Amino acid sequence: MNTTIEQTTAKKVSLKKMLKTKTVLLNTFAELIASTIFSSLYFIFISRYLNEKFHTDYIMLSFSVGLAFFAAVYIPFHTYRIHIIPFITLITSLRRKNPYILLHKIPAQIVGAFLGVVIFNEINKITTQVDIENFQLIHLTDSSLIIFINTATASLLCYGFYMIRVLFKSKQLVGTIYLSLFFSVLFAATSFLTNTSSLNPFGYLFYDLLGNQTIKEQSFSFIFINHIIAPIVGVLLIFYYIKPKVLSFKK
Repeated sequence: MNTTIEQTTAKKVSLKKMLKTKTVLLNTFAELIASTIFSSLYFIFISRYLNEKFHTDYIMLSFSVGLAFFAAVYIPFHTYRIHIIPFITLITSLRRKNPYILLHKIPAQIVGAFLGVVIFNEINKITTQVDIENFQLIHLTDSSLIIFINTATASLLCYGFYMIRVLFKSKQLVGTIYLSLFFSVLFAATSFLTNTSSLNPFGYLFYDLLGNQTIKEQSFSFIFINHIIAPIVGVLLIFYYIKPKVLSFKK
């Protein structure tokens, strides 16, 4: 009798581990597909804005980028399990008992962004033939201001994501739509400034490495602080500030 119970328990544990592994693999693959779709569409829409043949205004561009985010999230799962942006993965991980459980998403985001930029570069060669660097027209000379804007963008994105998750259930279409609209607003407010990469950090990185190489003109310390450290610190501050607010709101 005891042997049978032990065998049943072992089978349940084994099945649970197998299902968990399948879920991780499925989520990773979905994150890869979503990141590829997003990065390719993100730069395609910007390139069409820069090309006069397409007659795209800035409002339509911002809406289109939000639509790209919506498509990337909705196509694989249409839930908040798709993050695309590593800062969203960070703030979601902080809500878990085991913060490391979602870190498998970041490598998928990196590979997806790389594939998306490769796809865009090939399309750009035969269609628009533009330089995305020409889109960020306002060159700020104050490094502290640049870091602040990039950090604030990442923080606001995560704040919006967190609040939308509270207000809407994870599988509701309306929540994804509002998140995409919020993404459009952030893009419209910050995308024309140089070195603002928080809305597509890996995409901008690979576009630079595979194209213009303007990254070599900047100091390593500035790159590290502006694109990595400062946004992460901003997200941590936002999380630990809004967590009690959100919990009290739910009550």
